[in-house]
Amino acid sequence: MIRADSYASTVTWSRQTLSRRLIFGGFALLALSMVISTYNYLSQTYSGGTGASTYAQLILAALSSLFAAGGWWFLCQLKTGDSAQRSLLVKAFVVLGLQFSVSCIGQLLRADHVFFINRFSAPFWIDALGFGVGAAGFFLTSFMVYRVEPVSTDS
Repeated sequence: MIRADSYASTVTWSRQTLSRRLIFGGFALLALSMVISTYNYLSQTYSGGTGASTYAQLILAALSSLFAAGGWWFLCQLKTGDSAQRSLLVKAFVVLGLQFSVSCIGQLLRADHVFFINRFSAPFWIDALGFGVGAAGFFLTSFMVYRVEPVSTDS
């Protein structure tokens, strides 16, 4: 027979695992998009702009994703000591979820004229999917943090 607290712990662990996998999956899709974009820009058959601005945009997009992943990692290291800290942590994950949601919508609006997928349009769709998956993970994480009781560190 499964105890209620054991079941709740299992459900919490599986949601936590799912949220982390969604966030990681979102970042992995963004990385895949960067690899495809880099290949496209460096290939001889790319007909788009290849000036310094194009390369700067590519590098800045990669750095932005790395910084966001670093921020997520640091937030995951925090433990809630009281309800005020828990509230701030929840807000941080909600804001990251909103940022990923807005980026997803921006990508979809940017790629609205592209109805087929080839190696040149794939990064737009992969970015949109990555931002969408990551947003779901951040929102699920914020829900999980909200439901966790604060852990007192005072002895």
